[in-house]
Amino acid sequence: MAGPRLAIFFNVLYKSLVSSTNTPSDAQSRAFKGAPGCRVYLFRHGETANAHQICMNGHFDVALSENGIEQASQLAQAMKGQPLRAVYSSDLQRTSEGARLIAEHHSLDPIAFPELRELSFGEWEGKSLAELSEKFPGEMDKRLKQTELFRADGGETFQELHDRVIPKFLELTASHTNDTIAFVCHGGVNRAILAHLLGFPISNLFRISQHFAAVNIIQFYEGQVMVELLNGTWQHIS
Repeated sequence: MAGPRLAIFFNVLYKSLVSSTNTPSDAQSRAFKGAPGCRVYLFRHGETANAHQICMNGHFDVALSENGIEQASQLAQAMKGQPLRAVYSSDLQRTSEGARLIAEHHSLDPIAFPELRELSFGEWEGKSLAELSEKFPGEMDKRLKQTELFRADGGETFQELHDRVIPKFLELTASHTNDTIAFVCHGGVNRAILAHLLGFPISNLFRISQHFAAVNIIQFYEGQVMVELLNGTWQHIS
């Protein structure tokens, strides 16, 4: 009897897995319908010139390293076949340079917005983690443990980052109802956008990984949005 019962068990399990694979888990997704709208390629900038020191760059206008320029060029090459209608970035050179490289393949002028800048670290801007640990002992541990509460002296909270980034992002995507567009932004900015779209609280921002030159793909639908790719590479662009 064990054989038939085991066969029935695995048959039920298989049907359950197939059903769960094809059926979204939440009520809103189950009610999903509508034609695709704005498609967003959200990139993090390439490696920075001071990346070897691990610095809190924030609004500090550091350039890309040679490797960072190569990473930006790889993204630009990978995007040549996409029907881009606009390319956006912050007004800091580590993102605007990547945006320029992408846009030139599409005869577009990239548009920069200060609202898309990285989190401001105030007096910490441009300083390395080693330097900060010496000058402000314990503060980095506090930031990581209390993400939603932390503010460097003269800097922003992650809530303030959210409050300036999200309205601008939604304004721009709403103006491209059926277009494919690109954003070249920062690690903190990308995390804020992705957390907002996925419904994550600010306290969980750092559960989202964003490597240098990370690729995220977001597809908007009427009344719905899907993150199709998170923290990918240029090789995931097709």
